[in-house]
Amino acid sequence: MKVIQEFLSDYEAGKKSNRYTIGELPKLAFNNQEFDIALCSHLLFLYSDHLDYDFHLYSVGEMLRIAKEVRIFPLITLMWKHSQHLDEIVKYYTSIGYKVDIEMVEYDLQPCGNKMLKITRDFI
Repeated sequence: MKVIQEFLSDYEAGKKSNRYTIGELPKLAFNNQEFDIALCSHLLFLYSDHLDYDFHLYSVGEMLRIAKEVRIFPLITLMWKHSQHLDEIVKYYTSIGYKVDIEMVEYDLQPCGNKMLKITRDFI
């Protein structure tokens, strides 16, 4: 709740100073490496039953195009199960040289929803 309150209290000022930018995956209208971090919350993996593997693959690739680091949360589906796309996404981006980590976070909004995927482009 504290994180949500902090975000909401900062949102209007953040919009005005361009700290918060909205886009629509899988194609984003930003320049290559325009951001340090791209965040995706409650879309990828959560809706794995509705969004196919290619959507996930292209979306992650697009986020990596515009940012040095990508963070995706949570890694479970709406049914609180391991996403059927997660392992293949991890395998793919690891195989082409990205640093891919699954990290525990201090909060979970759903049971077993306390993990985040972090992908960095250390090699570029």
